[in-house]
Amino acid sequence: MFVVAHNGARVFGGAERGVARILEGLQRRGHRVLMICTDDGVAGQVQALGVPSRVVPLGGDVAIHHAFGLARVLRALRPDVLMIGTFKKVAWAALAGRMARVPRIVLRIGLETDLPRNLKYRIAVPWVHTVVLKADDVRPRWRAALPGFADERLVTIHGAVEPPVRRHTLGAVRAELGLSADTVVIGAVARLARQKRFDRLVRALAALPSDVHCIIAGEGTLRAEIEAEATALGVRNRLHLIGHRGDVGDVLSALDVFVVTSDKEMLSFAMLEALAAGVPVVSTPVSGAREALEPFADGTAPGVVTGWEDAEIASALASVVADSDRRARMAEAAARRARERFGFERMLDEWESVLAASGRAG
Repeated sequence: MFVVAHNGARVFGGAERGVARILEGLQRRGHRVLMICTDDGVAGQVQALGVPSRVVPLGGDVAIHHAFGLARVLRALRPDVLMIGTFKKVAWAALAGRMARVPRIVLRIGLETDLPRNLKYRIAVPWVHTVVLKADDVRPRWRAALPGFADERLVTIHGAVEPPVRRHTLGAVRAELGLSADTVVIGAVARLARQKRFDRLVRALAALPSDVHCIIAGEGTLRAEIEAEATALGVRNRLHLIGHRGDVGDVLSALDVFVVTSDKEMLSFAMLEALAAGVPVVSTPVSGAREALEPFADGTAPGVVTGWEDAEIASALASVVADSDRRARMAEAAARRARERFGFERMLDEWESVLAASGRAG
């Protein structure tokens, strides 16, 4: 099977890493894969994971000529499946797939707010054969937004993860930042984007004891804004913005608690990586958080789902930060949850089935 995925993001974040890992896994199983990107930097990051990529422009609503260009590329490639990984690009990407007569077109939904709420999406989404969701809790919203879309064309495939590999000795990232082994460190791995709401994380840090530090690994346009807020709150010396990192396993090993403060996600891939690395999680109630962090039958839980308010986030973090024994139990539960519910090979089995069996669009 030849699978071509399209991604229209300008920054290599968790969603892009998730699609690339799917392609890498399919490639290991003997399938031919290619990621088409709109950004050279993203294409380079994809190639670094061992997945072939190329850049083909695909602009916004007025760039219909890009759809014809992508169709020409797809016609020459003749893939069996086109996987669309960026919801905002579904109209032109799906049109290109239809014009190129790609046998199967699959839309992967990355955010809980990615819904066909306006005419453009209500026209474009039926051009795909199957819509893949990462969490069950968004299915009712899709049914309500697009009532004519057959329920069997909505499929849930939970995200998956393998324990991130450490490239350096344990403690290397802390040593790099001058943090001791007994310093309590919270943090995140994510793009510095508005939806991630790192302003909440900075304010939570300010509410925690003065010996707690925070690491954020990621790049984006909001770096200066985050730095300014940290300075205003007097925590700039405790906030470590370390940029995009290829050694995610090492970054996660430096954290005592992984924090999700986003307004919207859909089963955050970065959160799953934290679980697989055995890092407890505190998360806002974004889509997929309750599925990932619910307690086991024995009462142990890999994380805490808190509210949206600053005080709620700070309170949840304070309770976890203050109790090392609880963090140890949560760490064991985190690794267990990743292993039992979010196994990588299980996810690949489900993706293979969807990509091979997706029927014709309406």
